[in-house]
Amino acid sequence: MRNRIPFILAGALYALSFPFYGKFNFLPFIFISGFIYFKQFLDENFSLKQVLINTLLFSWAYNITGYYWLTFTLQEFGGLYFPFNFLLWQTFSLIIAPQFYIFAILFYVIKRKMKNVHLHSMFLILFSLLWTLIEYFTPQQFPAHFGHPWLQLAPYLKIAQVFGSPIFSFLTILTSLTIIWFVKHKEVKNFEVFIIISILCFNFLSGEIKTPDHYDSINTRFVQANIGNDLKLKSEGGVQLAVNEVISIFEELSHRESTIGDIELTIWPETAYPKYLMTKRSKIIPRDLKNIISKKGGKYFIGTYDLAHFRSTSFEQAYNTAVFINDDNSISETYHKRVLIPFGEGLPFGPFNEALSGLVQNISFFAEGEKFTLFKYDDQTSFISLICYEILFPEYLRSYLNSSSDRPSFMINITNDSWYGPYSEQEQHLFLAKWRSVEFNLPMLRSTNTGISTYILGNGTEVTRLGNFKQGNLDFKLKISKSAETIFQSLGILSLLILVLILMIIKIIYLKILPSKDHASL
Repeated sequence: MRNRIPFILAGALYALSFPFYGKFNFLPFIFISGFIYFKQFLDENFSLKQVLINTLLFSWAYNITGYYWLTFTLQEFGGLYFPFNFLLWQTFSLIIAPQFYIFAILFYVIKRKMKNVHLHSMFLILFSLLWTLIEYFTPQQFPAHFGHPWLQLAPYLKIAQVFGSPIFSFLTILTSLTIIWFVKHKEVKNFEVFIIISILCFNFLSGEIKTPDHYDSINTRFVQANIGNDLKLKSEGGVQLAVNEVISIFEELSHRESTIGDIELTIWPETAYPKYLMTKRSKIIPRDLKNIISKKGGKYFIGTYDLAHFRSTSFEQAYNTAVFINDDNSISETYHKRVLIPFGEGLPFGPFNEALSGLVQNISFFAEGEKFTLFKYDDQTSFISLICYEILFPEYLRSYLNSSSDRPSFMINITNDSWYGPYSEQEQHLFLAKWRSVEFNLPMLRSTNTGISTYILGNGTEVTRLGNFKQGNLDFKLKISKSAETIFQSLGILSLLILVLILMIIKIIYLKILPSKDHASL
């Protein structure tokens, strides 16, 4: 058992590399975690069985340290109480980080095919690249990667606009492996050290990510209603008193006086308006919503529900929706959420979902959106919207941006994190979301029901925020500018592959030039 304890420690340190009980997180923890976990792969007596057991212990510690809030979620959202919520939470250890299991199995297959794979001159580089690719492409509900803790260095993350956050995963794994190699063989891998130092120098000598000059500003308001789950569920279930109370809260907050002048854009969070719209039949908004908007004026961006079909079945009857309402009280555009949360907004069982929907009562079974929407604020300014966890997936945002006819000036992320309680999920969700602003050099307006609502610049830093479980408004002047498309938006993970290919070519050239006695250190 003593040999297993380091892997439990590694899993806990991995979780502590991300926000924990507030903003606390410590970047060096990710290197220690990587050193402990990946050391076993450089062992000549590598055993798939042992690695899978160690991975399970790692994931278990990662789960209980980083995702302790899931017991609350399973109780609030799933209606499961102790001990059932606790037991189900423990099973998440099996699936919380599938990339670790996939890598272990793939590495085992490669090792069986290639004898003395550890002695290959490119081993550490290819090992790091393979891990990064598996980590990037493995489906995950809450993707927290080895490179993500580097966000603490924002706005000094300029190479992320070229290679995305995967460059920092590659850097973290390569650094861990190089240290492991030195400890194990008492040998410095000169070329790998050169790569590590070069990436770091390139990043920091490039300076901080600059915010482009703005050509206009919009007086913007986030309405953070802080509506509890009980009231929210009752309003969405059609209880009229609850519906009236929710709408009344948003009305009162939306109409409060502002210290920055007339509010031009008011943003309500995910599923804020508890009634169903029917935009497939009509772009006219309901009377109670029209009365709220007419009283103060300005444009509104609102999270709500939109009917997907008018059949008698309730299966996938509605979209999780964002609507943009113009000054004339008409809906100009809608966005229907496309990346649905498994076991929260649907089930991952394809054609069996409809039959299972009658047996599973605590899942909403939303319809899946079909298009990317570019919202036009005016003739010069446009924006896009992502709902909840959609912001966590860089390839999804790449597809969204690359499908748009115009480069948006900003993006709006509306969400509702009330299901996760007063714990660290809100900070973790926000922490990972900021990477999208960095990678695509795009400001983000993040509006939430219970917090954290914040305005994030394209360099990953916050301008202002309204914290957890506070009811109120966050008013600010949104500075409008046009940033250039990043290389990462154009190439995605391909940019990292090109970099590694260049590094491998350089190493091959050096191996041909240098005497054979110097090859080992390279």
